[in-house]
Amino acid sequence: MKTIATIALAALLTGTGTYAIAQQTPAPNTPAASQDQGRQDRRPRMSQDDFNRLVDARIASIKAGLRLSADQDRLWAPVETAIRSSATERYSRFEQRPTRDQRQSMDFMQRLERRSTMRTEGAQRSAAVTAALRPLWDSFSEDQKRIAPRLLREALDVDGPRWAERGGRRGHDRDHRMGMHQGGPRGPVQQ
Repeated sequence: MKTIATIALAALLTGTGTYAIAQQTPAPNTPAASQDQGRQDRRPRMSQDDFNRLVDARIASIKAGLRLSADQDRLWAPVETAIRSSATERYSRFEQRPTRDQRQSMDFMQRLERRSTMRTEGAQRSAAVTAALRPLWDSFSEDQKRIAPRLLREALDVDGPRWAERGGRRGHDRDHRMGMHQGGPRGPVQQ
């Protein structure tokens, strides 16, 4: 019985190795037609019109989900303006981001300065939206306060998706990897 299992395992491993060798590898010096082409796992770039339509849809869904009263509807206009302004600034930053080659040629200080600038701008956008949202938030019922964070999460999140809450980008928690993990579902790490 052990002999049959050993032969089966050897055959399986041999087949796997043959399959791995048979996979095509891209030619190392073949330039892609553009940054967006050549990789099938990337989504095509979003145009300004596409982005605006997405923002319109998010704002409409937030407003519908909040079920604002007539009095609250008056307080909604500054919030909507702040969300749109923040989204427009984020799109501009996205369009002005350096290319992969430019990022790879940056030294440590250039990267640190760029990150600092991006976080400062993000904090300013967040502060503007927070200031616009406060009067509306104060008028919310308990039900609206319960649902609002879920509705507003993507519209107000200036740093993109919440990677750390999902275990980090591609399953890696950056803070944990850098030795700065403060806790998780089970609470703070005991030292």
